[in-house]
Amino acid sequence: VSGLTPIELADILRAAGRGYPDRFFALATEMEERDLHYAAVLGTRKRALTGIAPIVVAASTDAEDEKIADAVRELVQQPEFVDDYVTDLLDALGKGYSVVETIWDRSGREWRPQRYEWRDQRHFVIDQLDGRTLRFKDPGKVEGIDLPPFQFSIHRPKLMSGLPIRAGLARLAAWAFLFKSYTLKDWMAFLEV
Repeated sequence: VSGLTPIELADILRAAGRGYPDRFFALATEMEERDLHYAAVLGTRKRALTGIAPIVVAASTDAEDEKIADAVRELVQQPEFVDDYVTDLLDALGKGYSVVETIWDRSGREWRPQRYEWRDQRHFVIDQLDGRTLRFKDPGKVEGIDLPPFQFSIHRPKLMSGLPIRAGLARLAAWAFLFKSYTLKDWMAFLEV
């Protein structure tokens, strides 16, 4: 981000829109680390959602549906569910999508989530045909490898219609971030004089 120019920023945003978002994700991460206002706005949105107590309603009054609903209620009341699952999925607000892997405890008859791991968006490739489907990057396959079922949760916030990669708040804030960084550099030079 240091020394970023308007031409480079335009290139980063164009490449992300064409399905090559790695530099955009790096920029979005640095924006959140360096811009206090941007980080505060994202933090407010995240805390607004993580502060809501989840409500689980059984699909019907059937005993089996009630049993499933009770198991889900128990799961979402665990502190790590909000801390490691919901909060990490909310990284999508800035970047357009976020991925969390569920690490399953397979020791019992019924599998239970053991923990949740956030996965960096740069480890995935976006399908070039639909612009939505995520796959693991693989040096031998340009189109990537399909994600295994029941292992990954993907959050794509509907902040804007169209391709998810174009819907992140970082894309909207990137130009303001660039101009603000120029202004801060000017002020620091002025203060030094």
